[in-house]
Amino acid sequence: MSCCNRNSCDLYNKPVNPITKSITLACSILASTSAVAYADDNIENIDALEVITISHQRYDLHSLEEHSAIAKGSTSVPDLANWLASVPGANINRNGPVTGIAQYRGLFGDRVATTIDGHPIIGAGPNAMDTPLSYSTPLIVDALTVYRGVAPVAAAIDTLGGAVQVKMRKADISQQQQLEMSGDLQLGYRSNNKAETGAGVINLSQGNWGAMLFANVQQADDMETGSGKDISPTEFQKRQFGGDFRFDNGNKNIGLTYHYLDTQDSGTPALPMDIEYIFSHRVSLDGGFSLANWQINWQLGYLDADHKMTNFLLRQNNNPMRHRRNHAESETIDVKLSAEQAFSFGELTLGIDGYFAEHDSFISNPNNAMFFVNNFNQVEDNRYGLFAELVTTLTNSKISYGLRLKRAEADAGNVSTSMAAMPMPAMLLNRFNGADRSVSETDIDLAINSETRLTDNLSLSAGVGVKTRAPSYQERYLWLPMEATAGLADGRTYIGNINLDSEQAYQLDLGVNYLDQNLSISPHIFYQSIDNYIQGTPLPMSEMAARMVAQMMAGDSNPLQFTNVDAKLYGADINWQYKFNEHWQISGIASYVRGERRDIDDELYRIAPLNGQVTISYQGTDFTTNLTLVAVASQNKVSNTNLEQTSSGYGLINLDAQYFVNTSLTLKAGIDNVFDKDYRSHLSGYNRVQGSDIPVGQRLPGEGVSAWLEASYSF
Repeated sequence: MSCCNRNSCDLYNKPVNPITKSITLACSILASTSAVAYADDNIENIDALEVITISHQRYDLHSLEEHSAIAKGSTSVPDLANWLASVPGANINRNGPVTGIAQYRGLFGDRVATTIDGHPIIGAGPNAMDTPLSYSTPLIVDALTVYRGVAPVAAAIDTLGGAVQVKMRKADISQQQQLEMSGDLQLGYRSNNKAETGAGVINLSQGNWGAMLFANVQQADDMETGSGKDISPTEFQKRQFGGDFRFDNGNKNIGLTYHYLDTQDSGTPALPMDIEYIFSHRVSLDGGFSLANWQINWQLGYLDADHKMTNFLLRQNNNPMRHRRNHAESETIDVKLSAEQAFSFGELTLGIDGYFAEHDSFISNPNNAMFFVNNFNQVEDNRYGLFAELVTTLTNSKISYGLRLKRAEADAGNVSTSMAAMPMPAMLLNRFNGADRSVSETDIDLAINSETRLTDNLSLSAGVGVKTRAPSYQERYLWLPMEATAGLADGRTYIGNINLDSEQAYQLDLGVNYLDQNLSISPHIFYQSIDNYIQGTPLPMSEMAARMVAQMMAGDSNPLQFTNVDAKLYGADINWQYKFNEHWQISGIASYVRGERRDIDDELYRIAPLNGQVTISYQGTDFTTNLTLVAVASQNKVSNTNLEQTSSGYGLINLDAQYFVNTSLTLKAGIDNVFDKDYRSHLSGYNRVQGSDIPVGQRLPGEGVSAWLEASYSF
């Protein structure tokens, strides 16, 4: 991310759709320009639901009146997960440089719905090496949006943990009869891990037609800590190519998008394997038209992902009989159809959506052709539903009501293994193959959000919801004790539970928003109680077969099984900004969340500690600079069930600057972790790699001092 100029993050009020209030962030906080929305006496200028959007825009020096945003770092990051560090309440569970898992208010993974252009991204990896946010890259993104508080039911099928929406750049259509061409080029370098980035976008437009082509290539070596140790393996190689082709005559539009992802030789030291490759092809069709005063929008998507991972190519493994290669594949088809119309009683949206995914995972040993484990075989995970949202105005309030009826259906084929001649694996195999594996859940989600103007500058937001999530395929069908746990990275082995119930959360969010010409501040508090929360719990002593297999395969004498328990999460987050004058401003965010079990005295696993950041920013006509202090508290509220380790607090200083050479060329530079601090993020996971500078089982350290440089050219 960078500031509000060319290839940058901007901060301003911008409506996303009829039911949302878009408070666009330049990396972290509300801009002073947002005050306009509440200074106006017209109630139409406020909306029922607050979203935080990190926007990536091209820069036009002649139309830009002031630099109202704050730069927060490089746009050359390997995926979009780093952007979440600028959102109050959000954080990143990082198992490797290209495996950032979104966390929002203590919930992460499948609980946080992450979509790209409205399409759910279902990765191939059973351990979330190909996370949804890794399926894009900053240069080809227009905006990343996080719904603050209770997410609307239309945002995605399962929004129990919130919703993150990525809006990709589309082909621009000029409506001019002559052929027009524009684009962006970017080069970047990062010193710590010798990371190199090259990216380009070209747009062609004539009449009602437009085409956009893009390419992005990234590679890096291992990172180094503040104490000079190598974090191995954290190297990566990532390439993305694709295009968007679009027709729009003002009455109807249609578009075709293709995206190819090629990730190779990328380390994930917090997981038992590293990425050998990830190849994926993503194709989508979308369009819109008007029919009898209804605006109809539709989309159809297809994702084919092929993924191999190993425990011997990028990390030391001196036992050839313990070499493992996991070949995972997935195919997903998704559909969505929605209709919108404004009535006298409000704005109504009706829709139907769903996805249909199939997963396979096969484990082998290249040194032993006889060894294999058919881990997931012809697993089906299908989810679909109906939703309705109504936005209405009452006195000084705008209220949105959302209701979703949804159904989840799952099934799995028979599994097999070369260890079937051994009594204990055979017992687990026969039990799974003999079970009824076809399951279904019908659930209802409800979300009500409101914003009420109290004064010209002060408003109150409130949200309540009932949200559900059906179990993931890993939680249901992991039949042999393994660590294929969608990126939990706790070092424990798990076994699935076909008969899990859906999680059900009761959510409450309250916020106060104050905005004037100099000060913007928005604190929120939240609470949610979750019934049937899915958590690993110790296997009963009667499960001797699973215990013995876990000990034999992974040396784990106390494996866990996915189980329904009861939990609660609560906390607060805030974003703020004070503008001293047209050049100087100070801003910040802070987030706190606590996650607890309600059935026993224990904490939830991998909860971010109290954290925040403060940025002092200078914004001139052609030059901006930012000094950021990042502060993270210690975390001693840890899960005993997961044998989670405590972590110490730390502080970091980051510095960056941006110079606009002219209307086409921008230079950006910065230093992260200026004082080369040796630190460990509580969310970084534990080292699993033998023979590295970091002891096995120790929490992985963060990156030491790193200078970076970027050059962006627009034409």
